[in-house]
Amino acid sequence: RGVSKRFGASGPEVLAPLDLAIAPGEFVSLIGPSGCGKSTLLRLLSGLETPTAGDLRLGEAPPADYEGLAYVFQDPTLLPWLKVGPNVETLLRLRHTPAEERARRRDAALALVRLADRADAYPRQLSGGQRMRVSLARALATEPRVLLLDEPFGALDEMTRDHLGEELLAIRARQGWTALFVTHSV
Repeated sequence: RGVSKRFGASGPEVLAPLDLAIAPGEFVSLIGPSGCGKSTLLRLLSGLETPTAGDLRLGEAPPADYEGLAYVFQDPTLLPWLKVGPNVETLLRLRHTPAEERARRRDAALALVRLADRADAYPRQLSGGQRMRVSLARALATEPRVLLLDEPFGALDEMTRDHLGEELLAIRARQGWTALFVTHSV
């Protein structure tokens, strides 16, 4: 409610006061040109930034306290020295998830994005679309209730982008998480 963001005391208002309510299980797309505040909103929702004004909640919790959130960035942000499998497990390791559970979630997430056969590959051995799918698998392995997606397919060709978009919608239909998808491409 009334969330706004300004960088610096006298800087421009990047996000004007915004009211937004998203119901559990919805898939909402924010479409707009570069620089209009879409990514800033995701950074606010993830707790990476704090609003200048307004009240921001995920369920009943402020973003910093919400545990069911995953974020897929514009770039895959994979660790180049780790193979695909360990890259998918990264967030689970940080959360001290037991090894057996990490392996189960890793395998399930890689199967969802159709990369189960690439678990032993390094990121440099994958195409751009495959790297984005690994990034998505890493987020899905956390079994999120809310998934923030910041132009995850922006750097891909149109055919790959359309294919991954269809795959993402199919995965969401099966798992039922809430999604906020930011893009500049209709």
